Amino acid sequence: MIIDKIENCALYYGAHKNFERAFAFIKKAIEENLPVGKYELDGKNLFASVQEYNTKEEQAARFEGHRNYIDIQYIVSGAEKVEVTDISKTYSVTEYNEEKDVQFFQTDEQVWKGVWTANEYGIFFPYDIHRPAMRVNGVSAPVKKILVKIKL
Repeated sequence: MIIDKIENCALYYGAHKNFERAFAFIKKAIEENLPVGKYELDGKNLFASVQEYNTKEEQAARFEGHRNYIDIQYIVSGAEKVEVTDISKTYSVTEYNEEKDVQFFQTDEQVWKGVWTANEYGIFFPYDIHRPAMRVNGVSAPVKKILVKIKL
């Protein structure tokens, strides 16, 4: 897991061949105020979506993990609580969905908890089981997010 601000994104370009392209898209999406929707950047190797939603109660949010993709989740506006733990500290509560590259988990262990605000992002690798999109201080609020999926 990496949590940082957009001005530091170049520090991570060497971590994957498509990180630079992913962050270039995020910057373009911000500058052009791209509307909600899906954006193909390089077929199944690199794609993105611009999302808008209201944060949810903790009980409605689920820990998720991905086997074939890295997530970059960038907060354009608003704030949300996120929790992250290592896959070794979880147990599966659903079968892996190969088509959507997602599996849901639960944990009884301690997790990292934080609040993201505008201009911050998280990078989640397959071993980073994450639960984003939760209310901050129990209050539901609108969030605009850019999600970029990068094939391993």
